[in-house]
Amino acid sequence: MTIRTIIRALRRGWEIVHADERGLTTLEYVIAAGIILVVLAAAVMAWNQGLATKIGQLVQQLLGG
Repeated sequence: MTIRTIIRALRRGWEIVHADERGLTTLEYVIAAGIILVVLAAAVMAWNQGLATKIGQLVQQLLGG
């Protein structure tokens, strides 16, 4: 699943919720917040993994030569 697919799914979900005339219930807000937090956590973890890899490479360069 790519980031583009996730964003597309979130936009579709937002359009469906936004088109609904009765408004959002507390449960729907909690579910939406949970989804946003999971996506944010996945993005932060991916970013940190890339950052850790890059720092490891820089340290190896410093130690190796």
